[in-house]
Amino acid sequence: MSHQQVTLHQPVWLESWLHHRPAATDDSQRLREVLAMAEENVVRETGGPFAAAVYDQLSGERLSAAVNTVVRNCTALAHAETMALGLAQQRLQHFSLDYAGGPEVLLVTSSAPCTMCLGAIAWSGVRRVLFSTTRAEVEAIGFDEGPATPRWRSELKKRGIDVSGPRLRRQGQAVLAAYQAHQGAVYNGPAEGR
Repeated sequence: MSHQQVTLHQPVWLESWLHHRPAATDDSQRLREVLAMAEENVVRETGGPFAAAVYDQLSGERLSAAVNTVVRNCTALAHAETMALGLAQQRLQHFSLDYAGGPEVLLVTSSAPCTMCLGAIAWSGVRRVLFSTTRAEVEAIGFDEGPATPRWRSELKKRGIDVSGPRLRRQGQAVLAAYQAHQGAVYNGPAEGR
């Protein structure tokens, strides 16, 4: 059988959970919303300790939101950031989030981007990125964030993307610690037993 399509799903609880939350109106509220989403993903055991959302900075509207579902979707592509960016692009029916008459897009994410997500951000059309925990904090619980990207902030800045963070670090660190306490899967690198 030939597989010619990739289908990625978010957990069933997410849509209802988002619907029952008040609109986040500033950076702190948006980051708290994303961290609460990541925590919910850990508590419900539906994925990794990561979440992201895309907001229109002009209208304040949340364009998309996603949690990490790498294990459930059986693909390394299902990071929260890539899912949130892809969902926003599909919602707006445009491959780039930066187009004439389009929104001014902010990506809010629970952690600094890994190497894969960094590439997606650079080409997504995002104007600004806001994050909570650092790459080192994510790696401290066992995740491999990819090849080091020491100048990632300046590289994004060259592309017109501002970066803010780390912010609300203690809250972000608590989500990572909860995942470790739940003995959540660390799903990168070679399969166990190799």
